Amino acid sequence: MSQLQAIIFDMDGLMVDSEPLSQQAWDEYLRPYGHQLTPEIVSQIIGLRADMSTPTIKEMFNLPEPVPVIIQKRAAIYSQIRANGVPTMPGLHELHDEIARRQIPWAVATSSPHHHAEEILQQLGLQNRCRAIAAGDEVADGKPNPAIYLLAAERLGIPPQHCLALEDSGPGSLAAARAGMTAIAIPNAQTKTADFSHVHHRYSSLHEVLANLDTFFGD
Repeated sequence: MSQLQAIIFDMDGLMVDSEPLSQQAWDEYLRPYGHQLTPEIVSQIIGLRADMSTPTIKEMFNLPEPVPVIIQKRAAIYSQIRANGVPTMPGLHELHDEIARRQIPWAVATSSPHHHAEEILQQLGLQNRCRAIAAGDEVADGKPNPAIYLLAAERLGIPPQHCLALEDSGPGSLAAARAGMTAIAIPNAQTKTADFSHVHHRYSSLHEVLANLDTFFGD
């Protein structure tokens, strides 16, 4: 597998433990209506772009506001929560230090908007190392459509079949596999029951990705 030349990272739930914060933002929005997300609902929407997940929640709870208004209000809440910092997933910085040492180019492919990705990379201190961002607000169709991953590969200038994709969610890993990439699933507490039958490898953490870099990129 030494033909691999680049790594493409999902962001939320893979680089940073933002899914609980995302759920908190939904719960704050839903509180005036007397609702909150259940683990079952979270499992249905995780990894999806806001325009795909919000109609589901609107219908489920019969919310009175239009989808664009819900997205806008919930995004404002989420932005305030994120401003306090987002916890990193175990092994992230160790993996990135080794990627930098090996000079492996990498990008981010996220369902979140571009400004969110820039904000998170800034908080992580990785903004100058990241070669490219492909975000949910830059493609017509979100994950599991492969468009975000194909855009990331295009911006890196590396063919998709030469990219290793790291994902925590079912829709995200399916998008990467459909793009023709070598897909690795690293499930978190919210995604561990997802269908990962399409991935090439399933690891327990980013530490395990680090331990297996030689498998994909040689030594």
